[in-house]
Amino acid sequence: MTTTENAPVAPESEKSNRVLYWVVAIVVVILVVIGLFAFKEAKTNQDAKDKAHTLSQKLTSAGLTAPKEETLVRTFGTDGGAVCENPANALGKATLLSLLSNGASFVGQRPVIVDRRVLQGELLILQTYCPEKVSKYQDAIDKLKTADVIRQK
Repeated sequence: MTTTENAPVAPESEKSNRVLYWVVAIVVVILVVIGLFAFKEAKTNQDAKDKAHTLSQKLTSAGLTAPKEETLVRTFGTDGGAVCENPANALGKATLLSLLSNGASFVGQRPVIVDRRVLQGELLILQTYCPEKVSKYQDAIDKLKTADVIRQK
C-alpha cells in the first residue's frame, strides 16, 4: 500500500488577515450608518405626526393630560406600537390587571376599583392608531369595576 504525503501548507500571512478585518469593519460601519438613518426616518414621518396630533387633541378634550406630540410620535409611530399589538389578548389583559392594583407585591397585591378615565386613555390610543381592535378592548374593560375615584381640582 502506498501512502501519500500531504503537502505542507504555508500559514496565511498576517497581512491577508488584516485586510480582511479592515474590509469587514468598513462594511459593518456602513451598515450601521444606513440603519441609523433608516430607523430615524421611519419613526418621524408625517403620518405619525398627524396621528400624534389627533391623539393629543382627543386626550385634551377628554380631560386627560396629553404628553408632548414628539413623545407620542416616538412612542406610537404610525401603527400604535406595543399598545396595538396586544390590547385585549391574554397577555395584554394580564398586564393591564397587574397595573390596576394597590402596588404591593406577592401576597399583598390586591385589585382596586379604578376610575373610568384611567382606562379611557388606552381606548383613545386604540381609536387613533388601530380602530379595528377597539371592540375587543371595550369588551375587556366593560367587565372591570370602575367608579369616580379621582378628585377633580
